[in-house]
Amino acid sequence: MVCILPLLTGLSSKRAHDLHATLPSAAQRTPISTLKLPGQDMHFIHPLDAPSIKQFTGMRHLSLMTVFRVAVGSCMGLVPASEQFLSDPDSGAFKRALSKLFNEELRSLQNLRRNAAQLELKAGGHWDKTIKGRDPVRVGLGSWLFDLLSYSMGAVFWGEEGPFEDALFREHLRVFIQNLETLRNPISFLVPRELFSAREYVRKKLDKAAEDEAYGDEIQEPTLFKRLSVLYETLELPQEGFTDCHLVAIVGLMSNVINIITWAICHIVADSELMASLVSELNAAVDHPHHTQDTKSLVIDMDRVRSSCPLLLATWYELLRVYGDSPVARYVYEDSIFEAKYQIKKGSIIMTPIHLHNFALDTWGADVDAFRPSRFLKDNGDVDADLVKHLNVFGLPGMHQCPGRYLGLNITLSLVVKALLSFEMVPGDGDALGKGVVPKRKETMLGLPAMRRDPEVIVRRRDGIKSVRVGFENVRPGW
Repeated sequence: MVCILPLLTGLSSKRAHDLHATLPSAAQRTPISTLKLPGQDMHFIHPLDAPSIKQFTGMRHLSLMTVFRVAVGSCMGLVPASEQFLSDPDSGAFKRALSKLFNEELRSLQNLRRNAAQLELKAGGHWDKTIKGRDPVRVGLGSWLFDLLSYSMGAVFWGEEGPFEDALFREHLRVFIQNLETLRNPISFLVPRELFSAREYVRKKLDKAAEDEAYGDEIQEPTLFKRLSVLYETLELPQEGFTDCHLVAIVGLMSNVINIITWAICHIVADSELMASLVSELNAAVDHPHHTQDTKSLVIDMDRVRSSCPLLLATWYELLRVYGDSPVARYVYEDSIFEAKYQIKKGSIIMTPIHLHNFALDTWGADVDAFRPSRFLKDNGDVDADLVKHLNVFGLPGMHQCPGRYLGLNITLSLVVKALLSFEMVPGDGDALGKGVVPKRKETMLGLPAMRRDPEVIVRRRDGIKSVRVGFENVRPGW
């Protein structure tokens, strides 16, 4: 099944449209298009074909976990002990138990308030240690934000005393999971040795933490990863398979949030007009600044952000449209029939290329390839709710949707708010961001793309701002 990997990667990018156009039976003419490869059939359903999408989401004998293992098993170094569990069908006990746990943990408003507030606090503490006074600091934007967010999210979801406290672990994790496409090269001597070293360091650190049950101190409530470890034990997953399953959760939960926040800050820094408009919008939404003689501490409520900052919300939706275009794919583990006449053989992959939906000219306009948040705003400046409904992200209705979508919205907006109100950020001298050119995307094979290069940004604290706190007391569902 190695032959499908380039296609899975390509269909999460803008190559999807070109590839789909070359299929022998175009999706515009038939409900399903098939690409026959040696030992592997790939079936494509056009995301704008509503009846076929409904049929797809109602199919039985499908497995998301198997697609994951096929796509990245070798490059992540997954071990045989986890194979049975990471090949579980969507209706299997392991997959259903995981879905139940993630929904309980991530969709609960009580947990959402607690997790988002803790993460915002940890991020503020990290920034206080690394950016002091008003002296400018030059950072690689991607590595700076990955370190901040993996540290903060690791403390909240793994535990205060877990592997994410180790700065070297965080750096190796970034190098590892943002270079999976390179690691899957079957000719090992063509893969940079530092990628293998990073993978080995991360896996050994996770092995040790899982073996020692290092999921936070006793005063913390059981963290997400602690609850996951208990679930693995209950389902009799061998101890040596824990790291594989933890990596799946780290990538699914943390990597995607980190990447979308990084793209958000990148686009804002590259567009000084957008930056100024967002800062003005946020300053108007600040609740009650606490002044001293020389400084002020700002407080802003997340519910107020959502109701009073339409440009920020439009930026969020544009980020989802442009970068949230990973295909929805499933492995078929029993012979099936699609729409009563198309045979889908066991071992096939069936998918819908979401890119074709989120980049449809008829919906989004002639500048569909441009990053333009204002497309989500009506003439009066309000968010265009009808256009938002056309977004296809977080999975398909009727099929398992991302349980972290509410958390993703709140974490992304709160960290962007905190960064914009706390810091002045400008492109480094000579960096292409200064000309409005953002890095090209680098596919991660597992969700949102990373940046192909790490742009230099100069960061310094805003004059007179002591602190910025985002409140989550009135947080509500939705994305």
